[in-house]
Amino acid sequence: MSYRELVFTVVAETAEPLGDALLELGALSVTVEDDAAGGYDENPLYGEPGLSPEVQAWDRSSVTALFNPDIDASASANFIPELLASLKEAGFKLSAPQEKIVEEQDWVRLTQSQFAPIPIGKRIWVVPSWHDAPTDPNAICLAVDPGLAFGTGSHPTTHLCLLWLEEHSNLNKQSLLDYGCGSGILAIAAAKLGCNPVVGTDIDPQAMVAARSNAQINNTVIQFVLPNEDASELAAETKYDIVMANILANPLQVLAPALVNKMRPGGEIVLSGVLARQADEVIATYSQWLKLSVWKENDGWVCLHGTLSKDQGVSKTTIFAAPAQKKRVKLTLLICFFVLLLVFGEHLSRNALLPALAPRVDGTSNSVLVNSFSVLQYFDEKICRALGCVNRPVSDFAAWKITSATLSPENAREGLKSGANQSILQVEIQNRLALSVLAPNLEISLTDAEEAEIKSIQFSPKEWLPSAWQDSHPDLLRTGIASGEQIQTSLAIQLPQNAAGYRVRVVYP
Repeated sequence: MSYRELVFTVVAETAEPLGDALLELGALSVTVEDDAAGGYDENPLYGEPGLSPEVQAWDRSSVTALFNPDIDASASANFIPELLASLKEAGFKLSAPQEKIVEEQDWVRLTQSQFAPIPIGKRIWVVPSWHDAPTDPNAICLAVDPGLAFGTGSHPTTHLCLLWLEEHSNLNKQSLLDYGCGSGILAIAAAKLGCNPVVGTDIDPQAMVAARSNAQINNTVIQFVLPNEDASELAAETKYDIVMANILANPLQVLAPALVNKMRPGGEIVLSGVLARQADEVIATYSQWLKLSVWKENDGWVCLHGTLSKDQGVSKTTIFAAPAQKKRVKLTLLICFFVLLLVFGEHLSRNALLPALAPRVDGTSNSVLVNSFSVLQYFDEKICRALGCVNRPVSDFAAWKITSATLSPENAREGLKSGANQSILQVEIQNRLALSVLAPNLEISLTDAEEAEIKSIQFSPKEWLPSAWQDSHPDLLRTGIASGEQIQTSLAIQLPQNAAGYRVRVVYP
């Protein structure tokens, strides 16, 4: 038996409703992916509490629908035209999708083939049950299958925690709490490395089932409890030598008082699930109790480590102090400081200070910061007029987001066709900062099949900005490109014979 797979490329707002419509029209399954996955403008979405994107899709999303000809009419030659007509009646105006035939396979075996044994450091191996264990007599093997709970050792955050456990040789008889244990892999590794007792907890009851099963398979003695069980392992007076939490940055900040309260004086805390750009914020949250620092980084994720001072008494007042209130006070003082700095150092610092403080206007910046920056801009304009500043646009790489780039008529999924030919590169670029920014140059790098650069083409703003846009912005060099403005442009490019790929980036000469 074979299946028919159809792939539609749509904008973010269309992806989810299109998926629902396809399911109603008989699709067995629908998958939404980043159309630029693996490319220079890939845009990861992290569903972290407090940072979840409003639209659960990408600027250019690939919506893949799977149909079974044995139970529907998808084998018919008229199937796609009829499907497009039905979608048009539902309000979707779509071009013909890409299609391919998916042959029946042993899906279980195929899935298992994607999970090979994973080495962690020098000794730890994560070994799925269908693989043989390594022959190294010093190997510490963790038998954990991919399943219903997070934690197989393949993700950088789990990898970092396992590496921290392996590299610390003083774990014998150390008590450890794995907070947000998922599959129990970290607790199992700790037990095999000598920690005792080891306790794991998670808010997901299904994770408890998976963790207990994995602990039994690995012949380890670990107590797994739910937070609402009123177990003595989570009682306020129970403290641990090591507290380990591999969650996400926002929950780690919310849970900071509870996690610190589980540490004994002199105990250690290990936090993972934090992006490198979030590290400073998490470190600042914990600074009222202890000093955190980045232990290691892996693929954009960091592992944070800290030790609770032995002579530091963590009182209930300290633990439950409102960090949000302290943040507001700090923010107020910080704003006052910057206003004073603008008053006394206006001519010297404004062109470097403003872009450094400017938030983004794409919804990723905190609303308090956006409002504070608006106030700062208001005072800056008043002061600048009074002091006679030269108010010119800044040049800042962080401002720019290339939201799409397509070299037509070739399809980006299939690469560029061979042969020297005239092609059109369509680029959409946006200024994401809350202030005007100087227009950059656009650089297009053409690569061969081995991804080696064979040609680089650079366009100045006068060359790549549309003529109509330049006519409507005669003071471009003085005013720059306004905050939030999105520009679409088309550039003619002559492709070399061996061109197989391309990249687009912004540069300032």
